[in-house]
Amino acid sequence: GGGKPVVFLFTDAHVKDENFLEMINNMLTSGMVPALFSAEEKAPLIDAVTKECKATGIAPTRENCWNYFVEKCRNNLHVVLCMSPSGNTLRIRCRNFPGLVSNTIIDWFFPWPHSALEVVAGHFLKEEKLPDAHRKNIIEHMVNVHLSVQNYSKKFELELRRSNHVTPKNYLDYINAYRLTLKDKLGENQRLYKRLDDGLMKLQGAEKDVKKLQEEINVAKVEVDAASKMTVELIVNIEAASKEAQEEKDAGLKLEQELTVKQKEIMIEKEAANEDLAKAEPVLQQAAEALEELKKNKAKIDELKAYANPPDNVKKVAQCVLELHPSPAADPSGGWAAAKAMMGDVRFL
Repeated sequence: GGGKPVVFLFTDAHVKDENFLEMINNMLTSGMVPALFSAEEKAPLIDAVTKECKATGIAPTRENCWNYFVEKCRNNLHVVLCMSPSGNTLRIRCRNFPGLVSNTIIDWFFPWPHSALEVVAGHFLKEEKLPDAHRKNIIEHMVNVHLSVQNYSKKFELELRRSNHVTPKNYLDYINAYRLTLKDKLGENQRLYKRLDDGLMKLQGAEKDVKKLQEEINVAKVEVDAASKMTVELIVNIEAASKEAQEEKDAGLKLEQELTVKQKEIMIEKEAANEDLAKAEPVLQQAAEALEELKKNKAKIDELKAYANPPDNVKKVAQCVLELHPSPAADPSGGWAAAKAMMGDVRFL
């Protein structure tokens, strides 16, 4: 719908399915493939040409706009069919799809002359890496091969009554096959050259590495000899140290035996101490209970401290406690005053 001329090129190689030719036949006869667009797809196409329809004086109905769009596409579309006449294929296709003949202009391409074959081969081979001295001979050889096939095809038809068509397309395929083979062989040669070059570089590198390793071996041999000498001396020292270690081990075993005997004696003494502790535990328990009793009778001690001049028996008991439990804050020679200071100490009980 844009009004731009377009060429639709369709060759033998595009015929993957014979149904394709039915669509081509419809395009050639009516300019449109039936049921190509759905109603939803037609709407934007019709809208695109509505203004043009009005400008040309056509009533902008949907049918008129669609016909205008089809006619515009027909005027701007040029269909070019390229097919080989060899064999029965083209004959059958023309019979099944008459639009290929009745609605087309046929241009027959006859065999190319010798000069044309040279020009075509030179054009396609000009970018290839060929020796300049042999380029012309290669082109001439390709031309002669193609022409010889044509001549032998005529002889083949005369002798065996069988046709073998040699077309310019075969010549182009021949050139393309040569180019692909040339590219493949050049690539293979390049890979072989690179492989050989890499091998030579590795051999040269290996030679340098061998020389370097030989120098390192010579240096290492001197170091190994020195290390061997040191090893012999070290073995002698190890033997002497082993002898000393054995002597120390024997002394350690002897000391272990003595410690075992001491351990047994200690265990006996420990058992005796445990027995004495078991005997002393009841007395300790009684003392703890007495201390708890004293803590409970703290009020009585406070009452005792309040006496200014207690009875003599009380003074004597307080003096005994003062002698047995001296207080940093009281002097035992201080009498009842010292005893009261002792009982006033927070750590007394």
